[in-house]
Amino acid sequence: MSFLSLTFVFLLSSLSLAVADSSCADTSSLVPFLRAFSSSLQDHFYTTNVSEMNNVALSGGVYTFEGEAAFLWSTPQPGTIPLFRLYNQNSTDHFYTISSDELPEMNTLGWTNDTAPNQTAGYVYPYSTCGAAPLYRLFDPSAMDHFYTMDFVEAQNAVEAGYQDQGIAGYAMLPSANGSVVKESAVPYLLPSTVTASPESQETATSSSSCADNANVVPLLRAYAGTGQDHLYTTNSSEMNAALLNTYSFEGDAAFVWSTQEASTVPLYRLFNQNVNDHFYTIDANESNVALSLGYAFDTDSHIAGYLYPYSICGASPIYRLYSSSSTDHFYTMSQTESASSAPGYIVEGIVGFALLPSADGQAQTITASASPLLLPVSLDPSPVSILSTFVAAFSTTININPTSTSSSSESNAGSKAIARGPLFFLAILMSGSIAVWMAS
Repeated sequence: MSFLSLTFVFLLSSLSLAVADSSCADTSSLVPFLRAFSSSLQDHFYTTNVSEMNNVALSGGVYTFEGEAAFLWSTPQPGTIPLFRLYNQNSTDHFYTISSDELPEMNTLGWTNDTAPNQTAGYVYPYSTCGAAPLYRLFDPSAMDHFYTMDFVEAQNAVEAGYQDQGIAGYAMLPSANGSVVKESAVPYLLPSTVTASPESQETATSSSSCADNANVVPLLRAYAGTGQDHLYTTNSSEMNAALLNTYSFEGDAAFVWSTQEASTVPLYRLFNQNVNDHFYTIDANESNVALSLGYAFDTDSHIAGYLYPYSICGASPIYRLYSSSSTDHFYTMSQTESASSAPGYIVEGIVGFALLPSADGQAQTITASASPLLLPVSLDPSPVSILSTFVAAFSTTININPTSTSSSSESNAGSKAIARGPLFFLAILMSGSIAVWMAS
């Protein structure tokens, strides 16, 4: 068996595809992506075909069923593209990719189109959108085995066991809250639909041909005022120190962003409502205008807290946005666990943007002096050919911040923080994709 080395060539293509549909894929049409493993063949096998799994893979006793690894679609849906399926008979390895550029490269290395209909295992999203999460791809060069999982911890354990982290194969629906496989009767775990940048802010991101310089990232510091019930985020350490002298308590480095605009990044606008004591952050210029009409004002001279990616590229991960109507507080975290188990009353509104992780699980790093960004592999996004031939772009997301009224309480300031808000509408547009190309060593 020969070793393969993965060389990433990052190209942000200047594709400008029209919005052809206004909805996400139909989640009622999701089917489980079944996973099995053969210890004798050293091969992971995935299929949406129950009969193929039972009558072919499992019937001979060579493969062992491991569970439902993800949820995807068996037929094309709005916004989805094919997840191609190939097989190498010499190395007994099943391989799955959304990049048509990889297909000829893999063909020259011995992989051929498998027996699945249209050579596809199913259909997935090429970006983090519509509540989809990453399907991680790994490769063991000694066993010549490709392995796919939505469980970040399982992926990290595989790396420690000798697998190479090859990035993100695509975006599908989780089989469970943490992405772990479910043995049977799994149901899709749907994340909130992504809050994405407006067309105006996207224009600056699509003109670049490279990732931002990771050496220039700075921590986005996080603090919380229990008496005022407000989360504050800033890259300015002097401002943070001043806040800590008042009612705020430092909670750590929430993310790593850029203090000046770099390739492919967009502004993270920062606003504050003095009447309800709430800091608000968004990459959507349209949403910031709506917030201004609701009593918010830009909180800094630049109007900007920092710069981040408007979509999942260059190893960036999502910053989740939550909101509590009772305390009128917006809360931002890169920890999926923290977002799912946040204080009572908070509702996850979506993803505000994509930044570099402060830790492996996204938890805020409290030891600022030694904090450094955790760099994930860059996504394996589809080639222009596969996008143009199959991609039906676009979805719309509506975030409702319902009118609220809270009564006064002697224990808190919730009573003084009532605000009436209307629904905010966001239109997501197609973004430029990064291209990953296989090269043989």
